[in-house]
Amino acid sequence: MSTDELTTIAQKAARGGLFLFIGNTSSTVILAVGIIIVARLLGPFDYGLYTLTLAIPTLLVALADVGMNYALVRLPARARAQGDQARANRLIRLGFLFKLAVSTPAFLICYVGSTVIATVVLDRPELAPFIQLASLMIVFQAIFDATNSAFIGQDLMQYTAATQIIQAVLKGILGPALVFIGLGITGAISGYLLALAAAGATGASILFSRYARSSTHTTDSASTRVHELLAYGLPLYVANILSVVLTPYQNIVLAHFVSNVEIGNFAASWTFTTLMAILSYPITTAMFPMFSKMDPEKQKEDLARGFVLAVKYTSLLMIPASVAVMAFSRDLIHLTFGPGYASAPQYLLLVSAQYLLAAIGSMVVGSFLSGVAETGTVVKMSCIALAVYLALAPALALLWGAYGVLVAYILSNAAPAVYGIRQISRKYDARPELRASGRILLAALVAAVPVIVLIGLHLTGVGLVNLVVGGLLYLFVYLTVAPIVGAVDRFDVANFGTILSFVPLQDREVENKLTVRVYKLVTRTAAALTDSVLDYEARLLSAAGRD
Repeated sequence: MSTDELTTIAQKAARGGLFLFIGNTSSTVILAVGIIIVARLLGPFDYGLYTLTLAIPTLLVALADVGMNYALVRLPARARAQGDQARANRLIRLGFLFKLAVSTPAFLICYVGSTVIATVVLDRPELAPFIQLASLMIVFQAIFDATNSAFIGQDLMQYTAATQIIQAVLKGILGPALVFIGLGITGAISGYLLALAAAGATGASILFSRYARSSTHTTDSASTRVHELLAYGLPLYVANILSVVLTPYQNIVLAHFVSNVEIGNFAASWTFTTLMAILSYPITTAMFPMFSKMDPEKQKEDLARGFVLAVKYTSLLMIPASVAVMAFSRDLIHLTFGPGYASAPQYLLLVSAQYLLAAIGSMVVGSFLSGVAETGTVVKMSCIALAVYLALAPALALLWGAYGVLVAYILSNAAPAVYGIRQISRKYDARPELRASGRILLAALVAAVPVIVLIGLHLTGVGLVNLVVGGLLYLFVYLTVAPIVGAVDRFDVANFGTILSFVPLQDREVENKLTVRVYKLVTRTAAALTDSVLDYEARLLSAAGRD
């Protein structure tokens, strides 16, 4: 593959990432506002119960996936890249129906076994009726996830963005409204379910009306296509089970070692992982189909180059974001959840620390290995994560409570990342540039110093003013220090300029004219901001005499 072809793939990934960024940012902000309102209305005690209620249904959502989320991205994407759109449509239709068929028994298990789950697993018998209601999310989430995976695999991220925003708006309105009128935890769960059902139904109607209706004759049977989907998806399904088990298991451990109030504080701090996903989700999701389009045998050099750059550019975003959240942890919690969540700022320090692992490639390794179909390695990574977390979480929770659970979670993410990177290094001769990551971390820490001084002097109080003044100061210092210490160079500036020259969206790609207008507005704004930042970086590099 030529450099131009690799750049074209990267540009398409950037455009898809932009759509995901638009949808994910909009939906995440709206969802966060809704969650914050619900948490304030419920208080730490009931919010802790609400968090525990969703633990087992969330686990069963993962168990019922059978690898279809991954298969619906990669296999139709490969078929489409080979010019066989009819086959891609058949794979989408079959994968969707198969996922729905598996999710229905999981819903019945959760509904019928709600009393046992509440009493034995969560040690909260009073949660049984809430778990029965929440069990509906298993089916609704299956529909929502299947449609979005299919859209991503077909480079139709604009529809993923649309369904995400629909869900967020409805959840942000219905959840708080139902809690406010006195329905409490029942209202919060009902708002969640209604929003998910509406968004999933909207996405499925678009998918089946336009992209999964092919009736072209084919010689391969449905069982053959199911085998193809499962052959790719099942190993990743096993890996997904093992990794997704961690969060529900985390809540189960907390249920046995921590009070409801502390669980509420913990959940409040954990909400910021969703906000951090504003940056991480578009990157990791867009990279999956990007790596899937490359041939591991014929394009090993391109894959290695793409991996190294992906790690560096992910670090340039996630490391400073992590350090910033640490610096502003008190202000973020006070402004959002309120002073009633007294322990949450301390928990948030550790929650945000996990994103520093981007320096070693933790946010890229999964997308890379899944994209090149190294599913066995992904499974092994998940086994390592599970083994570390199962062993450490209860032991550290006994010693340090919720702090111990967070430490165990960070270690359970670090261990498999190191293993996965070693395998990538061995098979593809690709390894993250740790020196570059170290320089990025240095720039972020230097930028945090004046912010910490500002906060420590209490010159701007606690809350919004601190965040605005301190945030702008942090961003300016980071952008200034990064090129000086060598975190970015001229090649990076040129590369960013090329990749972020977004491919224009053609009207034929989407019928909704509003979507086209929004895309053009956002790309123009993004281009203007990007040009300003890159020009500033280039000037600093010239002044510093760096190549």
